[in-house]
Amino acid sequence: MTSALAPLQDGGTLAFTETGAGAPLVLISGLGGLASFWKDFASVCAGHFRVITYDHRGVGRSSPLDGSTSIAAMCDDLIGLLDHLGIEQAMILGHSTGGAIAQRLAIDNPQRLSRLVLSATFARPCAYMERLFAGRIEILDRLGVDAYRRHAVTLLNAPYWLAENDARVTAELTGGAPATERDAATIRARIKAVLGHGVDESLDTIACPARIVVAADDIVTPPYHSERLAHAIPGAELAVLPRGGHYAMRAEPALYRDAVLDFLRG
Repeated sequence: MTSALAPLQDGGTLAFTETGAGAPLVLISGLGGLASFWKDFASVCAGHFRVITYDHRGVGRSSPLDGSTSIAAMCDDLIGLLDHLGIEQAMILGHSTGGAIAQRLAIDNPQRLSRLVLSATFARPCAYMERLFAGRIEILDRLGVDAYRRHAVTLLNAPYWLAENDARVTAELTGGAPATERDAATIRARIKAVLGHGVDESLDTIACPARIVVAADDIVTPPYHSERLAHAIPGAELAVLPRGGHYAMRAEPALYRDAVLDFLRG
């Protein structure tokens, strides 16, 4: 595994990791934006592909986020990373917010994708999602980052998995660096970018092979969002896992692996 910083045209940098060999596969994290989100699944994929993960701007070891952002801006950062690595075309797997970034890439730069996996994501927030994320911002603003993160644990993880792994989650919540105002500002800006995403009218232009994956018990991006994506993207396949929550790759790694790897390997 190698880790490095990719310079971007505006002077920023993205921290990225590479592991494995073969056709390039980029795994795009969700709202948290950390490359480490994919650690276990990247290890599985590394036996088949050259796997690239990265910290989004404002997150982890990447350069800070100053001011607002958008899904389009996050997509531009991804293109900058691909250019730095000399990758003209890659397989893309985007989860949640990462799936929104992947949609933007597939619509605006179709030549950069060979295959597309959209994981627990959406083409446009519905009223339910708008209320959910407005509530998350309210928790962030009134109670702070630590309370926001504690609340997120109950949304993102399947209840049965959380019940069995409570000590692990507690260790993760308490083991990081203290939260800062910059962290809060970055989270707020990224949530607003999520709420500003909307490409449903352009999904029929996505031409590469696509698979949509979601768990039946996902309460952050409910399955009907994935059903709409699969209906709108020509030829897209839909895989609904029986359970797993929003983090199905964590709660049901074997089910998630089987739903994704066979498609990526063609």
